[in-house]
Amino acid sequence: MLEFTELLIAGLFLGVTYGLLAIPISILFVSTDKVDLAVGSYAVLAAAVAANIPGPFGIVVALLSACLAASVVGGIFMLLDRRPNQDPLAAVLASFGFAMFLESLVLTLYGKNPFLRQLFSDFLSFAGIRFSPQAPINSAVAVAMLVGLYVLLYRTSWGRDMRASAANHRGALLAGIPVPMMQWSAYLIAGFLAGVAGLLILHSTGIDFAAGLHLTLAGFGAAILFGLHSPFRGFLGGLTIGVVEALSNGYTTGFVAHAAPLVVVLLVLCFGRTSLEQVRGGRA
Repeated sequence: MLEFTELLIAGLFLGVTYGLLAIPISILFVSTDKVDLAVGSYAVLAAAVAANIPGPFGIVVALLSACLAASVVGGIFMLLDRRPNQDPLAAVLASFGFAMFLESLVLTLYGKNPFLRQLFSDFLSFAGIRFSPQAPINSAVAVAMLVGLYVLLYRTSWGRDMRASAANHRGALLAGIPVPMMQWSAYLIAGFLAGVAGLLILHSTGIDFAAGLHLTLAGFGAAILFGLHSPFRGFLGGLTIGVVEALSNGYTTGFVAHAAPLVVVLLVLCFGRTSLEQVRGGRA
């Protein structure tokens, strides 16, 4: 029972980062109707920059780098939207291509060695359960991000305009809301949240230049688990994916351990209806 509890807690702490990656995927989908496959690469870029620039300045530069990368993808998507009869698949492929570019950029600038910065060498123990002091820090940061996002979406004029743009694109334009600018700002928020997730991973398990696609798949799986149209449900999905991954790593080995989280997502897609339903009152 103690082993199960340790794995459960470890999974929840792991799921925090997946949840933070699910939030930008969900926000971008409800606001732009597009899926950004470069979200995981934003996290890798932020982690690489922070690992090579010491101190708080490195963290600031890392988050700015992630926001800049996300804004570039946002600009590409907006240019593609202006093309007549544009194929939605083109935007997805463009984000995948940019993700590969970021992967190559990180490899060229910082090398292939994993990036890891652990602030604590000792573990904490509570009721016989051992965990790193970094774990509650990650959880506190995630909760702060959720609270800040809620205030931004539901207690500010920006959030009102964003939700209006997501619910009714044409109606928002007729009401004078600058919908393209609102959508582009969503990419900045997505980059910031992905950058925060990358920093948490950097200080927890570490990350390498090729982890972007895995993180994107984990975030996308978390986002669709309880409904792609709600960023807060996406965070809960991240916690679930983290628990499944931790339990599968603890009780199975090899291919089964790596495939278990994806199998859960596949079952939800095949038999669940939650991911296909819209949030009552609009997409946002």
